[in-house]
Amino acid sequence: MLASSKLKSAVSSRLLLRLLALSWQYRRACLVVFAYQVGLLLLGIAGLGLSGVAIDVTRAALSPNAHAPHWPLGVAPPGTWSARQLLIGIGSLVLTMAATRGALNYWYSIAVGELIHLKLVPELRTRVFDKLQRLSFRFFDENASGSIINRVTGDVQSVRSFVDGVLLQGAIMILSLLVYVVYMARTHASLTLACLFLTPLLWIATSIFARWARPAYATNRDLVDDMVLAMSEGIHGIQVTKVFGREAEDYRRFFEKNRAVRDQQQNIFVNVSRFTPAVQFITELNIAILLFYGGWLVAHQAMTLGDLIVFAGLLQQFSSQVASMAGIINTLQQSLIGAARVFEVLDAPLGVETPSQPRKLARISGQIRLEGVSFAYGDGAAALSKLDLEVPAGQCVAIVGTTGAGKSTLLELIPRFHDPSRGRVLIDGIDARELELNFLRRNIGLVFQESLLFKSSIADNIAFGYPEASRAQIERAAKLASAHSFILELPHGYDTVLEEGAVNLSGGQRQRLAIARALILEPPILLLDDPTTAIDPETEHEVLEAINGATAGRTTLIVANRLATLRRADRIVVLSDGVIVERGTHEELMDKRGIYYTAAALQAADQESVALLGGLRGPA
Repeated sequence: MLASSKLKSAVSSRLLLRLLALSWQYRRACLVVFAYQVGLLLLGIAGLGLSGVAIDVTRAALSPNAHAPHWPLGVAPPGTWSARQLLIGIGSLVLTMAATRGALNYWYSIAVGELIHLKLVPELRTRVFDKLQRLSFRFFDENASGSIINRVTGDVQSVRSFVDGVLLQGAIMILSLLVYVVYMARTHASLTLACLFLTPLLWIATSIFARWARPAYATNRDLVDDMVLAMSEGIHGIQVTKVFGREAEDYRRFFEKNRAVRDQQQNIFVNVSRFTPAVQFITELNIAILLFYGGWLVAHQAMTLGDLIVFAGLLQQFSSQVASMAGIINTLQQSLIGAARVFEVLDAPLGVETPSQPRKLARISGQIRLEGVSFAYGDGAAALSKLDLEVPAGQCVAIVGTTGAGKSTLLELIPRFHDPSRGRVLIDGIDARELELNFLRRNIGLVFQESLLFKSSIADNIAFGYPEASRAQIERAAKLASAHSFILELPHGYDTVLEEGAVNLSGGQRQRLAIARALILEPPILLLDDPTTAIDPETEHEVLEAINGATAGRTTLIVANRLATLRRADRIVVLSDGVIVERGTHEELMDKRGIYYTAAALQAADQESVALLGGLRGPA
């Protein structure tokens, strides 16, 4: 238990140091904000002190036997001034300081807004998003999308609250307490000691609250992640939800997640609400001591009435600052939880990155060779095991296998979305890990089963990987992908803006645009991950025409299961449980009567497939 407590303390200390280092990057803006706070503090104390002097001036005018007023800093006006002149002078000073405080408050608000909303938050969000763009697929496999979204939004705000809600507020709170204590002690030392006698109880209460708060806020962030994920899935899966009439169930799922967040936050609020009155009760005891002891001092002329009223105001301000400690501690705990999650992203290893001294190639011809490649996701079973495969430049190889055989994983190793656990992936005889990462990927075109198109024009979608592409280059890529003709039939041609998810296009049109996007850089290597799996036969014919144009002269690996696609390949590789079990041409594999033949026979449901099989024959 003690070791666990020490570990948590060490983690908190490291997080605090990281947060302070982050704040140091904005030190100039922080100092400006702090300077405004100091100015407001000094003007407030000066105004309170002058109010006490005014009371004593008034009392001296009414009672000649009363104590003379104590002027701040010992600076007194000429003795010839009347009480009326003194009060007019004090009132003028108080009004001037009030106007100055108003101006400082305005400038303070502007400075805080610039620091937090124009600098820190946008820059930190950008840093987190930039790091997410460079992380490997493994990070996204291990973290839910709801958690990732929440880190860029909510957790960045939690880090922001450390700067303005903890660092700056904490600094001004400490400075204020010191100034108040010094001022009160100069006014009357024993009264100060008596009124602050119970203050250590506040530190004890704060320490207890801090130990409880952090795990509570950690739980809250996890619950918010679940809620954001439920909302994200509900929005992205709305079509499926409506098809199956599951709107009510989806609503209940989100409602339960949202209610869990609400209930947990209510628990936090209840405990915060208990802590705040406890702090306030202790401060009220200090006020009671002041009224009893301070009143006795005034009655025995050991203290002026003005000084007592100023002392009371300072004690109220002192108590208010101490009470604000609850809010600062509360904010600190939220900041630590948010910071831990933000720094987890910023500190995450890239997994896949460019070597410090990459090998330089003028161009890639497209030869691919896998030597003894093995790969596993995390600590799971091997997705690929001791795999050897060579694809000469310009050849088309089809990869076939059951679900989970490792087909997509094999493709992902070539552009280095993952690196093999063992073995090597060679491009033109060079280990892919020795090449500059962007250079490698810009020489590889990739089309997924369901390719994402953005809410932008068709031209922008095709040129996504090459924004500088001319209209002629865009049209050439579209023609190679057999997309040019249907694009011209759209209302605005290449300037037609796609809806979200490209729902204003058919499945075949979306895939052909994805192929055109993969071809815009004219890559020597093309990877197609089962691009016809989720489309109908007529649409498949359209996509196959696009594939024929796209693969000409390129090294192509295509994951496929349909015979119409497989027969177009120069060679076919059959995967099973991450191992190559068969390889050869379509005809060679049919003659073997093995796994490929059995899978092909299952597709012999129409005359075209029967013709491709050369007629069904029983096993040899």
